[in-house]
Amino acid sequence: MFLGVMQTLFKTCFLILAPFYVFSQNNTFRSLIETQFTNFPTDTSNYISIAPNVYAVSSFNKESDISNIFLLRATLTSNISNNLTVISYFDYLAVNSNYLIKEYQDSLGIFPGFGLDDKRIQYNFRYKINKFISADLGNGKQFIGNGYQSLLLSDIASPYPYLRLTTEFGRVKYYNLYTTFINPYMSDFGRKKHSTIHYLDFAISKNINLGVFESILWQSKSEELNKGYELAYLNPVIFYRPVEFSKYSSKGNALMGSNFSINFKAMTLYGQFLLDDLNISRQKDRDDDYEKGFFQNKYAYQIGLKGNIKDVNFLLEYNQVQPYTYGHRTILQNYSHMNQALAHPLGANFKEMINVLELRKGKWSYKIKTMFTIVGLDSLGSHYGQDIFASDKDASTGGQYSYGNFNGQGVKTTIFSFQPEVSFSIKQFEVFGMVYYRTKKSDLLDQSFLFYSVGFRTFPFMNFIDY
Repeated sequence: MFLGVMQTLFKTCFLILAPFYVFSQNNTFRSLIETQFTNFPTDTSNYISIAPNVYAVSSFNKESDISNIFLLRATLTSNISNNLTVISYFDYLAVNSNYLIKEYQDSLGIFPGFGLDDKRIQYNFRYKINKFISADLGNGKQFIGNGYQSLLLSDIASPYPYLRLTTEFGRVKYYNLYTTFINPYMSDFGRKKHSTIHYLDFAISKNINLGVFESILWQSKSEELNKGYELAYLNPVIFYRPVEFSKYSSKGNALMGSNFSINFKAMTLYGQFLLDDLNISRQKDRDDDYEKGFFQNKYAYQIGLKGNIKDVNFLLEYNQVQPYTYGHRTILQNYSHMNQALAHPLGANFKEMINVLELRKGKWSYKIKTMFTIVGLDSLGSHYGQDIFASDKDASTGGQYSYGNFNGQGVKTTIFSFQPEVSFSIKQFEVFGMVYYRTKKSDLLDQSFLFYSVGFRTFPFMNFIDY
């Protein structure tokens, strides 16, 4: 009954707001293929194209330690018919990682963003069903947001299979994303978790866009039950939480959030809010034992400003994620895939400031990126909320009855990175040189790293830790 009321309310709101939706619309829900392949097939002629792409870089430091990354990509694009287009990437990676990436790789058991081996394939079949609905079937990544990072769904993890339905009504966009994620090193390698993600994006005015996000994630099987993909979650209507209470997956991981952007002149103010858990029953006036910082109040938010002034592009972004966000009492149901977070790469329990400044003059490009983070890390055998792969039951501040939590608790650590880069375009290639400087300091450690890199590329790729 409650589900029916929610669905009726949603449809009523949709009809009331629909006349205001005919303004501008941002592409805030996009696949990695759409991000990296700027010329997504749009014409109606039939064709097929295969092209090579390459990313190659060598890095060294004052100790003369040299690391190399060589990534060869074969790209296939095809317009099979007026309604069907195909884009696919096949990547081969040969790498002698710098010790920052190697340390990260050893902790994951995989190369970041790749998977279990040095090869990966990403593809997208797009079929336009009718004037309003298109379907994307593929293996790849998605990104929701307007900023550098996403607190809803990011493209930092390894590729995963998906089905994405996009419905456009005027300039309204409504997305249904059905996916399967994997925790590769659990006791049963084949243990999967499934997810259904909804995202409704609409324009309040010509320059203001608002999006509503929802994700439900549940494990495919447990020791007691083999649930598979629960058919109730194929329901395309947003607000699944009422459905959750009536299904076996009532103990699944549910997240809700919002995304907004405000455009003015050549700048965009944007932001996100994510709500993982909120326990409103333990309010001070209802519970004599209540204290501030109850660990089940998990949330994250982002605020940013980006734009361009003549030849200069800039971005200023702040992200904050509270302790234990994206985690779960059942480790299999954390918000991750292939041992990597599905949102921010740092997990939780941090505050972050990002600055990006880029100047383009003819074939030359000059870029400076700085990142400053304060994060609460764990010491041996502790869990203060940064590690999303640990169970909430093991919270070091009191387990399931943990109070007094605050952002940055644990081993307070500051991380600062500075990355200037210069590049020069030669036809389809870019030749580039960059410096990567990073410090990591706490009461337990004091580290600094300095690398110099030179290389060439036809597409972007990260060769250092991006947080």
